[in-house]
Order: sequence, then C-alpha cells, then structure tokens
Amino acid sequence: MPANKRKGLTKQDKSKKQAKQDGQKAVAHDIDVPVDEGFSEKGASKHKVLRTEPNVKVHVDDDLIYDASLNQTNIGGNNNKFYRIQILAIQDEDKFYTHTRWGRVGEDGQSKTMGPASLEDALTEFDKKFKSKTGHNWSDREDAKEPKKGKYTFIERDYEDDEEEAPQQQHSSSSTNEADSKLPIQTQRLMELIFNQNHFNAVLEQIGYNAEKLPLGKLGEPTLKKGFEFLHELSSLIKHPSLANNKYDIDQKEAIEDFSNKYYSTIPHEFGRSRPPVINNNEILRKEVSMLDTLTDMSVADTIMKAAGDQDRDSKNANLLDKRYHDLSMEEMTPLAHNSDEYGALRDYLIKSAASHGIRYRLEDIFRIERRGEAKRFLSSKYAKLHKSDRRLLWHGSRTTNYGGILSQGLRIAPPEAPLNGYAFGKGVYLADVSSKSAQYCSAGMSGGTGILMLVEAELGDPKYEIPDGDSNAEEEAKKRKCVSTLGVGQQAPQGWVDGKIIHDNLEGVSLPDSSKGLGDNKAAKAKGYLQYNEYICYDVAQLQLRYLFRVGM
Repeated sequence: MPANKRKGLTKQDKSKKQAKQDGQKAVAHDIDVPVDEGFSEKGASKHKVLRTEPNVKVHVDDDLIYDASLNQTNIGGNNNKFYRIQILAIQDEDKFYTHTRWGRVGEDGQSKTMGPASLEDALTEFDKKFKSKTGHNWSDREDAKEPKKGKYTFIERDYEDDEEEAPQQQHSSSSTNEADSKLPIQTQRLMELIFNQNHFNAVLEQIGYNAEKLPLGKLGEPTLKKGFEFLHELSSLIKHPSLANNKYDIDQKEAIEDFSNKYYSTIPHEFGRSRPPVINNNEILRKEVSMLDTLTDMSVADTIMKAAGDQDRDSKNANLLDKRYHDLSMEEMTPLAHNSDEYGALRDYLIKSAASHGIRYRLEDIFRIERRGEAKRFLSSKYAKLHKSDRRLLWHGSRTTNYGGILSQGLRIAPPEAPLNGYAFGKGVYLADVSSKSAQYCSAGMSGGTGILMLVEAELGDPKYEIPDGDSNAEEEAKKRKCVSTLGVGQQAPQGWVDGKIIHDNLEGVSLPDSSKGLGDNKAAKAKGYLQYNEYICYDVAQLQLRYLFRVGM
C-alpha cells in the first residue's frame, strides 16, 4: 500500500451508536453506571448481604441517575478532596442503601453505607448529603457546577465510556483473534506509539492531572471550557490588581485564591499531601493553560481509542490498529523509503537544522501526510490570495499522546475563554526553523525515548510582524500592521533558504532553510531579545497544512 488513502467516518457513522445519557439523565434503560469501588472494598463490610449480592445497581429513578461525584479544593486549608454519593438498590427487592465515600484526591479515603431503607428514605438521605456538601438541592445540581465558596463542585460524569472500556481491553488482550493489519508496518508502529495507554498514564502523572477522579473519556468540552474560564479570570486578576475590589469587593490575594480553588475543584489535580499552589503569577498560569491544551488533544485521542473497541460498528475480527488509523480520517499517510531522495532531503533538514538543545536524533521513519480538507480550506481562504506570499516549511513538536487529536482535528488555536497572557506571543500555532527548538516540546521521555515532529507548510505573508521578545498582544499588533503572522526574532537563524521542490514537486514555491549553510548570527535582523532562535506564530489554522511527520528517537 504505497499511500494510505482511506475514507474517514461520516457524521452518520459517528452517530450510529445511540446515546444512552443526556447529562445526568439516562435515556436508555441498559446504561451501566458503575458501583463505587469503595462500596465493595470497605462499605460492604458492615452489610454482608451487599457484598455477596450480584444484583446491586446504582438506582435510576425516572431516568435520573443517583450518582454524584463532588470535588473541592481549599488552598488555605490545604484541602484537595472528593466526595461520592450513590443510591444503591438490590434488584427485585425493595432494599435501598445510601453509599458515600470521601477523602483526599489520589487516596482511597473512607466510606459509609447506610441502610437498608425504603426508597423514600434513601432519596431523602441522598438529597440531604448533596445539599450539605454543595449548598444546592439535587434538583438544582446544574448550579452546583459553579461552586459556592467552601462547598464542593458537582462534576458530571459520562457513563457510556465505562461500557466501552471492558470490551476494548478484552479486544486488545486477545490480539490472536484479530485480522492482520492492512497498514504498512511503519504505520502500524506509529499507531501503537500514538495510542499507547502507558504513555497516556505517564503524561497525566507528569502534568499532575488526576485521571482516577475524572478519566479522560469523562472529561467533556464543558468541563474544559469552565477550566479555561477560571484561568481567564485569574489572568485578569493577576494583570489588574484593582479588579478584585471593583468586581468582587475583596482584595486581590483573596480573589486569586478563590478562583484557584474553583479551577482545581473543576479540573482535578493530584498534589499528594502538599498544599495546592495558588495560581498567582504568569508562570503557573501558563503551566495550567498548557495542561488544558494537552488534555484537549489527549481526550480526542482517548475517544478514538474507545471507538476502536466498539464492536457495534466494526466486525469483531477487524484489526485494532486499522480502526484507529481509520478514525484519524487522514487523506494520506505514506511512509517514505529510507533510500529515496525525498527522505534524504528531509533527514538533512532535521539533522542539520538542529542547534545546541542537547538532543541527539535517531531517525526511525518519515511519513508524507495530508489531512482531509486542509488543502481545500487553504485554497478557499484569503491566505491563498495574499498580495505578497511567504510560504515556509517549518517544524512543530508535541507529545506523542497529542497526535490523535492533532491528526484527526488539526492544529488548534486556543479557545476564546483561554487567557491571552497564557501564551508568549498570543493565541496561535507556534513553529520553528530549528528542529531541536520544536523537539523540546516532544517530551520524548514520557513515550519511551521516541518523539514525533511535524513539518507544516505555513503561509506567513510578507511582511511579518517582527519583534525581539514575547508579547501576549502580538496578534493585535500584527493586525494593526496588516500582517498575518508574527516572527519572534532569534539571535541565531538559517543562513540561507531554498525552494521546497528539492524535497517534492508539490512543495514548489515553499521555502525551507538551506541545510548546507547551517545556522549563524542573525545579523540582518539585529536581534536584541532573549530568543536564541526564531519563532513563527500563525493566528489562523487556515494558514497551515500538515506535510510530513517524523518518528524520531531522542
């Protein structure tokens, strides 16, 4: 198969499986809501009938799921805790129990199971517990997603993933029953790298996200949006000290701690027994913005992993790697022959454009890639008609766990609710002409010493808005000058540029650094800022087309 040109999922394909849940409502009777793990391990010791009873279920009444996951962070009190409430019912018997479990995030905590009782008494106890912890009635649970001070936040869960998880794991472990993959061996290895659950776990642990409290598959867009909104408000409070008093009638320190609490309560973090840090400066803020960006891409990849295990859409003997590749909806992913001129020219760009970042490459594979619809999007955009064009082939690096999202949905611009000063040159896609500058963002140590780099064709326009230092308002400043991109001018830069036709005919008119001339002092630009190497920022994804993907040992 010289080029993997495959059909992606249509909207109709994606909607074949009927949703079983709408918010906290069950819209299908066969939805499987897991009984809290603390019940079988601890709470059941006082209720032996439950421990041995196979028909214990979470109660669903009038389609309403009686399961509440709560979270609360209080930095001042060094609290970072969870609270779980469930009504448990024994099938075919009029016995109901109210089960609770609570503790510090990342620990098992304690549990208590009350009952047996009538359904009316169990409902009353559930409502009482929910209101005491959130300050809201269960009937007003949507309001509990906006936490009251000193109270828990209600986190809505997606139960449908729990049903898919077991079949997927079973499917993965029984690979002997799978059909042989139809993909080239290089593409198979790439799919294994991108969708590696161990690598996902390592990244989540490294960024401090608590996946046990809110697994990736249950991390919905509304939750991420709320997290960005809290960071946006923190950004404003950090930047404008008087805002806290004018808007909330409290001092800046108290307001920042309050919104830090709200953010951590919405996006669960694991701090062990350490006090959660107050998000009171741009360094911590940018770290949290980066976390949400990573979680966004990883949640897309996690969805693809779950979908690949869905036995309803594909035959049981279909190959798992093929299904995951199919769900990326790529127009092309062609592994290049290592002895081809195209491979050699790209290898030179990778190795000879590297600088002093302490990274040593072991090139494994290069793929020529095309995302479905990107070429059409560019040709129909204003960027295809610029009076003065400057198209360049530039590097972009990211964790391997992000590429399920990047390849299926493209490179992203931060959402409107993300704080502007969470990004050095504003909200855009960041690119480089030095491979090792981008390789730093691959975090290859999190994926067994292997990283993924991409080459992106970017329409930068001429002129570019050139500045020597970071400025979070760079996008607005560029627009004032009628520029479509920003160039953060580095002290070192390529000493010449060549036409992309040396790589492939399709790249004629696209520039890349002349590998034979290497890097040198950027004398022409008179760089005076802190940047060692150039940084290019595009503010519209229509400017970008993914061209090549490199699998590289680092």
